[in-house]
Amino acid sequence: MSVCWVCRRIPLALLAALAFLSFGSGPAHARRVSETTIQHDDGTASKRIEINGKTMSVTVTHADSAGHRDSSSIDIGGEFDGAGIRVRGDGNNLVRLFSDVRVGPDERVDGDVVAVFGSVRVEGEVTGSAVAVFGSLDLRRGAMVRGDAVAVGGPLHQGEGAHVSGEAVQVGFSPLTLGLPGLPVVLATIVLGWLVSLFFGWIAAALFPGRLARIAITSSRRTAASLAIGVLSGPLVLMAGVLLLVTVIGIPVAILTPFVYVGVVYAGQLAATYVLGCKLTGRRLGEGSATMPLLSGSLLVASIFFLGSILWETPGLVRTVALFFMLVGLLLVVGLSLIGTGAFLLSRAGSRPRDIGADAPAAAPASAPGAPAVG
Repeated sequence: MSVCWVCRRIPLALLAALAFLSFGSGPAHARRVSETTIQHDDGTASKRIEINGKTMSVTVTHADSAGHRDSSSIDIGGEFDGAGIRVRGDGNNLVRLFSDVRVGPDERVDGDVVAVFGSVRVEGEVTGSAVAVFGSLDLRRGAMVRGDAVAVGGPLHQGEGAHVSGEAVQVGFSPLTLGLPGLPVVLATIVLGWLVSLFFGWIAAALFPGRLARIAITSSRRTAASLAIGVLSGPLVLMAGVLLLVTVIGIPVAILTPFVYVGVVYAGQLAATYVLGCKLTGRRLGEGSATMPLLSGSLLVASIFFLGSILWETPGLVRTVALFFMLVGLLLVVGLSLIGTGAFLLSRAGSRPRDIGADAPAAAPASAPGAPAVG
């Protein structure tokens, strides 16, 4: 069978933050976390899996070629037990949020087993379906699943001797269904991103110290205006690109515009990170070397993501704390980028004001009282 889905390439931190908000007490309208359609090769039947954040339910709808539909819904609500927020819905369905589920060799669950932001390991018998959302589904030797075995956003492992009466489906969020990255990969990515930011920040401070100082001071003095311009800059650049595309002469400029804008955003983020580092080290903007403030500011941002990634490996309420750190890190990066972009534009790429910065012309010395004027 083939699996069809609509996927969005969202960074792990943003995906986790949005999913966390959707399961909270948000607005009254429903927020759907995920929807996946499973289509048979011959087109005779299809199955849709929906995860609804407001009603906190997982719904599996099966439709055949004749138009008949059979829907099965697992409602998350009722009892909360333990640090992992263990919830039982109607019947004997077992659902856990931010926690793992294990069905032992001698255990039997009369219903469905679902883990959201957690993994499912089955060694015994499940009379319904076994579903893992943003986690792994592991069917060990001797496992018996009377319904379907579905892993959404994570790996599915069916060991030798494990039996699934329904369908075993693994649904990923990229063309290659690899599941979520492992902890070493995530930590290495964070460290690499920190080193890259530190390197380009050092290059900018060495080549353009005055411009970096002017952008930083503009973002500090005119923070609200910088934030507003940074928010508006994205839609304005998009509109400008569309207008340039309709003209033959403007097509090359329209192609280069996104790359230039990305460079502006990155330069602004470095300048705003420099401001953050000056606040942490107690140094005045534009004074001394910018290396230590850039190191301090970027290290703080990387440490937040680093800590959140490590805590993510622990199920239960600790994983909720990890989501909080990831959300804080995400908001910090977005805020620094928007404010820095606006300050970059307000300062005209760091050319205003001219009396600020290491490369500004030195002021002429004042004449002594009574000295004759020269020239």
